[in-house]
Amino acid sequence: MDDKEKRLRKKFPNLKSIRAKRQNRKQGDMGYLDFFMLGFGSMVGVGWAVSSNSWIAQAGGPIPAFIGFLIATLLLIPIGLCHGELLATLPIGGGVMVYTDKAFGKRVSFISSWFLALAYLTILPWEAIYINTIITDIVPAFSNSRILYYVAGYPIHLSSIILGVALAFLLFFINFKGSKFASKLQSILSIVIILVGVLVIIFSFIKADPDNLMPVYKNLGKGKHSSLFGGIISMIVIVPFFMSGFDTIPQSIEETSPDKKFKHIAKSLVLSIIAAGIFYSLVIISTGAASPWQEYSLASPPAMGDMLQDAYGGNLGRILNGLIIVGTVSGLFSTWNGMFMASARLIQSMGASGLIPKVFAISHAEYNTPVIGSLVCLFFAGVGPFVGLNLIDPLTSLGSVAFVIGWFLTCLSLLVILNDDKDFYTTYKAKGGKFTVYLAIFISAAIVLGTFIPGTPAFMGYTALIIFFIWLLLGMFFYYLSSKYIED
Repeated sequence: MDDKEKRLRKKFPNLKSIRAKRQNRKQGDMGYLDFFMLGFGSMVGVGWAVSSNSWIAQAGGPIPAFIGFLIATLLLIPIGLCHGELLATLPIGGGVMVYTDKAFGKRVSFISSWFLALAYLTILPWEAIYINTIITDIVPAFSNSRILYYVAGYPIHLSSIILGVALAFLLFFINFKGSKFASKLQSILSIVIILVGVLVIIFSFIKADPDNLMPVYKNLGKGKHSSLFGGIISMIVIVPFFMSGFDTIPQSIEETSPDKKFKHIAKSLVLSIIAAGIFYSLVIISTGAASPWQEYSLASPPAMGDMLQDAYGGNLGRILNGLIIVGTVSGLFSTWNGMFMASARLIQSMGASGLIPKVFAISHAEYNTPVIGSLVCLFFAGVGPFVGLNLIDPLTSLGSVAFVIGWFLTCLSLLVILNDDKDFYTTYKAKGGKFTVYLAIFISAAIVLGTFIPGTPAFMGYTALIIFFIWLLLGMFFYYLSSKYIED
């Protein structure tokens, strides 16, 4: 054991037991590519095919949407670098929960993990809603059954509920059997997304016409802005929701074998952010230029399949449409799968740390997977088909805010640790040192503050705000139940 390893174990006594646990884990063994695919697939799966055209409408055109996404990706890189530095030194499932515990103690750790749990759990019904919608469009029989009720004007069919619940149970069993199969599935789905996405970008650019990008800016009634700058800002504040998948990597860090170098996993995290940002940006500008953007941006998902089918016609158009449907379902399921993995392990970590009742820490005797955490995720994944498509925007805004709160506390934790511990040791250092950390803190804080100001392009909306405070009150209740464990 070298001197650095001795210092690391002295500073973090539980690290040895964590590594020992990983050595004995049967279902783990995620490699560097698996971690990259977990982050990349969890990010690009969320919206590249089902939401990218509505982003154009929300931003007021493909150009402000493209610029906004590129800027947001650049802003996320310092945040990703902070995550990587902490991940490399504290390779313990829980992510921000562990980092805030080290920096501030159990109370702040509870706050950070509670809102991160909200962010993850928000995505589960979000994905369920869109997967259900896409499959229902492919197989119209699912939408021909009796309408049970309406949610915000959207009809809820019995057949679509049955389909959605069945898919949620499928996701549950995939993850309950262990991370090995789930992570390999994630890699396969991510490869499908990349292949189909590249084809979409190429064939869209072939049909691109600069006239289709005009006017550069126009509010179509989807955003609360009146200028190009406002459109760009409205894009920047929702990007965290669609680029949130990179922090599934810290949640699953214990699922790797003990011989893996954490600095390489940290690099995989940062690279996944860059790759996803470039991918999304190219999809936006290429599809936005392939047809008049105003009509395309308001079309129902997955709009790009219909757009390319109309653009090319014949067998080629039908093939492209079919490939986009395959890529769409793969993308949605990859994010659904990645967030299910991360959510269940976060809930288990919270239970093991005493932040919520200990029953949430129970693992399956054979598969070593979270039992109660997986059941909680099953519930949230199954809720989606019951609420319908018209709650997508509030869920997007709510999840985005919750993610950025977690990122802000993660970056702040790194700064506190660096200031308190002059000999802080890590196998991976964020490029730019403390300047990068300060920049990440400022970026995340600015995004969070903007979402709470009514009347601004960044405001989350009143529906999301109400759910936010309901979750806050529920957190206070759990805090009270677990207060005897929460002692600094």
